[in-house]
Amino acid sequence: MVVIGGSGHYISAPVISALGARSAGAGLVQLVVPDASRLGAATLVPEATFTKLTPTCVPPKADVTVMGMGLGRGVASELIVSRLLSGSKGRFVIDADALGILASWYGKQDGYDPAQGQELVLTPHEGEAARLLGEKREAVAADRVGAAKEMASRYGATVVLKGAGTIVVSPDCSRVYVNDTGNPFMALGGMGDLLSGIIGARWAYLKCDAFLAAASAVWLHGLAGDAVVEDAMEPSIVNVAAKTGSLRVKLDMGGVSI
Repeated sequence: MVVIGGSGHYISAPVISALGARSAGAGLVQLVVPDASRLGAATLVPEATFTKLTPTCVPPKADVTVMGMGLGRGVASELIVSRLLSGSKGRFVIDADALGILASWYGKQDGYDPAQGQELVLTPHEGEAARLLGEKREAVAADRVGAAKEMASRYGATVVLKGAGTIVVSPDCSRVYVNDTGNPFMALGGMGDLLSGIIGARWAYLKCDAFLAAASAVWLHGLAGDAVVEDAMEPSIVNVAAKTGSLRVKLDMGGVSI
């Protein structure tokens, strides 16, 4: 699995995603990140391989590519996203700044048609969803299921609309999953980055369709957050982490560890 992201302003975002991927079953995590991200990555994900993130870099091939976390919205980032999506076959999880780039290209148009052999999972929060649809955030919040279905149809993608009761919709809108795990204390910076890595890993590991991979990842992500709080009898993930020194939780899910 490949993780592409990071910039001078968001050094750790792709590292968090890589941690989620490793914990959720990725056999090998390959990082395409700027030099600023490499020290943290080398410390926290020492088994990962590295490619320096530049406008002309060639990311390694992988079962799934996860991109956008902390990438930024400059010309260099647009070049990278454009090269990866322009006719490329493969499975892509598109998050954060890559969603912003996609929205700037297609948000007020008819949408995006994935190339033959290309599968997409989009992971927007409500603000990003509004940009992808060319709508106001209030409109998305008023009809979250409808907004998720519209994005899935318009972009030919499995959509994960994050938030309380995260919604997962298949590209043809025939399947809808509303998640019931997770808690308000997961509203922390970096949780979305973590989820993107989990989605990518589950997609690669399970060898299943995008909808099942995304729905299972969303459920697992929320359950891990619930377990952290419940096991410590402490209504704050931050406080639990400070006490235990870790956010890793063992789950009876075939040996998966988050």
